[in-house]
Amino acid sequence: MKAEKAVKKKKLPPLKKKSITRKIFTRISLILLIALILPVIAYDQLPEPFYYLLPGVRMWFAADEIMSTYGDEDNFTLAVKAAETGYDAKVEIYNASNELIYSTNYTPDMTYDLPFPLSDAPVIDERYKTNYERVNNENMDVGQRGFSIGRYETAGIEVDFLIHYQYTETGERINIIMQTSALSSNTRIVILIMSAITILLLLLSLVIIGLALMRLTKPIKQMVQITDKMSKLDFSEKLPPTKVLELSELSDQINTMSDTLDSALTDLQAKNKKLQEDIENERTLDNLRQVFISGVSHELKTPIAIIQGYAEGALTFLDTDPQAAKEYCTVIMDESARMNQMVMKLLEITKYDSGAYVPTNEVFSIHDMIEEWFEKETNTFAEKGITAFNDIPADCYGEGDSIILASVANNYLSNAVSHVDGEKIIRVYAETLPDVHRIWVENTGNPIADKDIDKIWNSFYRADKAMSRSQGRFGLGLAIVASIQKLHGQEYGVENTANGVRFRFDIKKAEKTNNKGI
Repeated sequence: MKAEKAVKKKKLPPLKKKSITRKIFTRISLILLIALILPVIAYDQLPEPFYYLLPGVRMWFAADEIMSTYGDEDNFTLAVKAAETGYDAKVEIYNASNELIYSTNYTPDMTYDLPFPLSDAPVIDERYKTNYERVNNENMDVGQRGFSIGRYETAGIEVDFLIHYQYTETGERINIIMQTSALSSNTRIVILIMSAITILLLLLSLVIIGLALMRLTKPIKQMVQITDKMSKLDFSEKLPPTKVLELSELSDQINTMSDTLDSALTDLQAKNKKLQEDIENERTLDNLRQVFISGVSHELKTPIAIIQGYAEGALTFLDTDPQAAKEYCTVIMDESARMNQMVMKLLEITKYDSGAYVPTNEVFSIHDMIEEWFEKETNTFAEKGITAFNDIPADCYGEGDSIILASVANNYLSNAVSHVDGEKIIRVYAETLPDVHRIWVENTGNPIADKDIDKIWNSFYRADKAMSRSQGRFGLGLAIVASIQKLHGQEYGVENTANGVRFRFDIKKAEKTNNKGI
């Protein structure tokens, strides 16, 4: 008992639930805030040299633009002046002897053009050179170009310069000079502007994210509503398609699940209905069994009474009249044979209906099956004046249990022989359908009454109540037909014609040959 208490789990407090929209919005906003604000803060806290990065890149490009026109007397000076005005920088050019041959300070009127080659350019006064002393001990060289930092101090004021230099193929050096204090202040202004823009972008982004999340979570809310209806067995609504791949796939899966559950529920309801019908059929079958037993009792009662009476008579005449006793024994044997025949037919029906008999599956000639029966009944046809026609084509082949299907044909043909009248014609022919051969057995004579036409398949039912017992008919032949056709899963039936009656049964179509070489 203590052990059970020890393992008993402590009940956890209920979790505080939040909307998925709110959770996603909060997390994305936090990530976005960090992503936008952190670079601004980091950039503001960087050491001073890092502020030279962007201007350094600009100066590098300015030098490339100048060097791209090197050797072009018409455009070189224009490129130099474009760098001065476009990049707000000073340009100084030194010859191979490190003498000043060009300075922004030397050409206030912007009219001086450099001659080519540059080695022919006259040297100008050093006073036009920008005053600074190098701060770093070594140039930051990158091949034939690099950077250095200079400083000029006057009246306690320090002015720093960033210098980018590049050497030409003939040894001249081009310096591009920018004042770093201006760079720093410009950068800080940029930071302030970036901060303001960042805040505006953040606010705008939050609005856009909020709207996007509302659109994104709308299908999820619809899924919750529809799955709630599904839990109440309402599958009438379906999720609309969305543009989000994962949500669209999830919607399709939910719709598929809804259809599957709806189909399963419909199938279950159909099966329940079928079960109710089966229960009703079972009750009907129970009544039929009672009728069947009653019919068997009735059919057996007469022959048993006859056997009993004739047995007593045979016993009486055994000593006094042997011939009479012999006749009585003959009647007893006939009635016993009739009872045995009826019991065997009843057992045959039971065997087929109970599922104890598994039909074989073979290919056989339907024409030969009918022709074989006709040959056996040649004398019967002659005695009764019957004209019989086997109009089944010779290439008509069926598939199934040929032995019991021959029993179907036998019962139909025997029935036709018993009821043929008028012109006394029996004709067997085939109708070819997509999957089966429909075999018709037609005879001239009286039609079947409407009240009997649906009952003739029942055991012991005889439409002709005047049929004599001497003909040995029990009303079981057509019941056997029904059982065999149901066993094969094929149709059967009967209909009246203008001149008589025709019965039908279906046989599965087959190829002309099989492994037996038919």
